[in-house]
Amino acid sequence: MVFRELLAMWHDETPLAELFKRFDEMMVIAKEMFERSTAPLTDSGKIESSHVQLAKMDSRLNTLQQVIRRDIVTHLSVQGVADVVPCLILMSLSKDVERIGDYCKNIDEIYRKAPHLLKDPLIPLLLEMRYNILCWFDKTKVAFDKKDKALARSTREEAYRTEKECDRQVWELAEDNKGRNAVAPAMLMRFFKRVSAHLGNICTSVTMPIDKLDYFDKPGGRKGELLEDE
Repeated sequence: MVFRELLAMWHDETPLAELFKRFDEMMVIAKEMFERSTAPLTDSGKIESSHVQLAKMDSRLNTLQQVIRRDIVTHLSVQGVADVVPCLILMSLSKDVERIGDYCKNIDEIYRKAPHLLKDPLIPLLLEMRYNILCWFDKTKVAFDKKDKALARSTREEAYRTEKECDRQVWELAEDNKGRNAVAPAMLMRFFKRVSAHLGNICTSVTMPIDKLDYFDKPGGRKGELLEDE
């Protein structure tokens, strides 16, 4: 099985082991970025900008992704195509984590540009989503580490339901904002959706073969539907 081979390369002493350690570091950084970028939601009285720290962390994510890409090319040039499948998977997954970093910077920018957001009626829902997404970071990492298909599948489905709820809220804001400035909460919902979707992409590496990476059997939908990057 492809994923079992991939995990063996991560935990064993192989030329690719260091690459998977770097990916693991990317996951840890991405979670911290999301936690920091959404921290203002937990304190309605004060916004503390962390954009400098976020920029440094995002730079580290970018560096790790570049190192992974470079070392994959070097590894395949030396070792041939024997490891091409896990290398392609890792290339794709590292991009998902890198994109999460970008969305965290976007989230931080919303608070700095729209401090009124913290008085929005949707804050309780956003706090609930924040809590769930932070949990999904941990669940995704465990599912990836332990090749736990059941956990990966359930996490992907939970994240998908949040994606759909984000869409519903955004379209409701578009149809009738009741005199509110709806731009900021709508943007935040979209970024929450994208973070959830990229975590879901990582979960599909546990449950789907490489040709269906980023696809999954959506609840109530057709099998193998694409996790669209909307």
